[in-house]
Amino acid sequence: MTNFTLKLSQIDEACKNRVGGKALAVAKMSSNKLKVPKSLCITTDTFEAFLEHEGLRSQILMEYYRKRFEDMRWEEIGDLALRIKNIFLKTAFPSEIETALKPLIAHFFGDRPVVVRSSAIGEDSAKYSFAGIHESYVNVRGAESILNHIKLVWASLYSDVAILYRQETGLDVGSSKMAVIIQQFINGQESGAAFGARPDSQ
Repeated sequence: MTNFTLKLSQIDEACKNRVGGKALAVAKMSSNKLKVPKSLCITTDTFEAFLEHEGLRSQILMEYYRKRFEDMRWEEIGDLALRIKNIFLKTAFPSEIETALKPLIAHFFGDRPVVVRSSAIGEDSAKYSFAGIHESYVNVRGAESILNHIKLVWASLYSDVAILYRQETGLDVGSSKMAVIIQQFINGQESGAAFGARPDSQ
């Protein structure tokens, strides 16, 4: 059976290729008794299952490789990203995924606001930084809206900025995967950054 979701308590280093670096980092903080918002990870298994639905993966790659990247103008890259985004938005969730996700998300978060965050495989690794490349959506409420925003986060894997970044770094867009971490929205009054003893390490 496909594991479409994982709770933080279920995530460890062995899950990295299914949850991405961001979700793994949140899980590590939680396991070390740091307070983190209530969180649920939508795994890359879900992303892969969605792409296999109605030949979605083939549609995306056909759009992506319709014209050589070197021959595209900036506005053509923007048009490409918009076409792929629309493919995601117009494609309904397969019943298997919706049946698994919708009741769980509704039970997990109720009507409380959440943040729907990207956790792409390979982002913010020792070699590459994807800060600001993929989308996150704040103050999202309700299972139906959360599901729609999951698709928007997935689509940001193919945004114009993400496409350019992958071209510059030589990362293969065809093998790129996106997990999503949903977290209860906290209306914080202060913010900051914390570094470990080796901030340059994993």
